Amino acid sequence: MRYAEVTHHEWIAAPLDTVRSQFADLQHHIATDVHPKLRFEVLQQNGKRARYVQQVTLLGIRQRDVFVREFEPDGTMVDTSIEGFNKGGSLRFTFTPEARGGAAGTDVQIRIRLPLPPVVGALIRPLLVGQIRREVAAAAAEDKHDIEVRGYRPRAAAEPPAMRLAS
Repeated sequence: MRYAEVTHHEWIAAPLDTVRSQFADLQHHIATDVHPKLRFEVLQQNGKRARYVQQVTLLGIRQRDVFVREFEPDGTMVDTSIEGFNKGGSLRFTFTPEARGGAAGTDVQIRIRLPLPPVVGALIRPLLVGQIRREVAAAAAEDKHDIEVRGYRPRAAAEPPAMRLAS
């Protein structure tokens, strides 16, 4: 199977635990409409796993997927589509502490990998990659604004970040 892949980095002036918690907090994203172009519905949530529905429009096509979210031992968050338009695709979020200009912060690497349709995949790849780049940059900027400007705070400071599931 062929894929369209995009990697984006976003530096956020906040501690790693806060950034990871915000990216994982589906309930917060739903309640505060962090991403106006995305719709989420939590189906199941427990421990270090979650199942949720995400709806988005790419290339003018409304896409609905069911994702499973898991955390790797290093804190990387991986969302894999198990049902829907992008079945087999994934979103991978890696969080690394990084100071810039004397300010502490976190570098977030976001890697999006979406399957291409078998027949026309090669033809639409450049268009899809371009739109994914724009959409992931916009979504990362919305998360950055939510954390740096709106002042996102984890709901349960004593709870480990991997336990606060929700993107």
